[in-house]
Amino acid sequence: MKTFFAVLAAAITTFSCQKNTPATGGGNNNGGNGGSGGNNKGITISSISPLNPYPDDEITLNGTGFNSDATKDTIEFGRLVGSAFGAWHDGNPDEYASLVQIKSASTTQLVIKAVNPFPLDYNSFITVGAPSIAVVRIKTGGSSAIVPIPFKRLMLIGWDKTFDNLSSIPRPNDSLQIGGKGFSKHATVTIEGVVLENPTIDSTADNATIGFHLPKTLFGNVLDETLQELKTVRVTNPDGKSEEKDFTFYLSPLMHIDDMHAENKTYSKAGLGGSGGVIRIFVKGRCLKEDAILKVVSNTGMNTQSSLGISGLQDSTMIEFSPGALNTGSYTISILRGSVAYGACGFTLTN
Repeated sequence: MKTFFAVLAAAITTFSCQKNTPATGGGNNNGGNGGSGGNNKGITISSISPLNPYPDDEITLNGTGFNSDATKDTIEFGRLVGSAFGAWHDGNPDEYASLVQIKSASTTQLVIKAVNPFPLDYNSFITVGAPSIAVVRIKTGGSSAIVPIPFKRLMLIGWDKTFDNLSSIPRPNDSLQIGGKGFSKHATVTIEGVVLENPTIDSTADNATIGFHLPKTLFGNVLDETLQELKTVRVTNPDGKSEEKDFTFYLSPLMHIDDMHAENKTYSKAGLGGSGGVIRIFVKGRCLKEDAILKVVSNTGMNTQSSLGISGLQDSTMIEFSPGALNTGSYTISILRGSVAYGACGFTLTN
């Protein structure tokens, strides 16, 4: 069985050296058809690089018979209708999928780039289940050649969506999804150069998505939950092709306390003192912050504040009190940042 690229190579040979191939669809994109430039022996195409390009890549055509004056080489993308070439000229003229810019020209090499990769991508993949083949026609003087090009899907990052907070703006420690197309299942995703681990990639042709969890320290140990900045998301396929887009992110994760409780509801001061025991408060949540304050209030008039004593956006902590420093009575323990209380619990200390 022939490989796909072997078939392509055979196709290149088959389509080379066609002369005076009639064009359909009208118009050309890059100068006239005039000038022989030493092309009387016809045009041949020996190779294409890259062989399997993206619609927005520069494509190098190697061969013979080209005109070194780029204005006298006419190049269009299109399709074969039977044995005739048909350029993609649907829509507005300045949006034709056939439009090509000649980046450089010599008698043996043309470097070309699509002016509008979006309609080229659409037309190359318009038939569901068909190979993503476009053809390119090169004309100069009285000669022409047609060669097939198997395109990859155009890479595009379109949108982002967060799932873990009420805001549409993502922040560290959120689950995030970005959408677009042209993503490989083995693509690498970075935000500001930080590689995101274990992304889940759906490479569906027209509606590809990438899901991942943002590290809580993605932008460092930022405490202010209101700060926002534009950050660059980049997707890189295994072949090195990449696409990037800037999105707005909050720089700090949200602090949250899910559970806060004393080890026991009632303690005996004498019992703890005799055994060397302590009063323990357990705190579980997300992204506890070092600017959080521990507040202790009792019905006997005690009202003190101190640092919570944490670092690194940890998700849990344990607070210990020595009974010798406390009077008997009822205590309320709370954790605050500014005027906002995140959690509270209580215990009673008896004789």
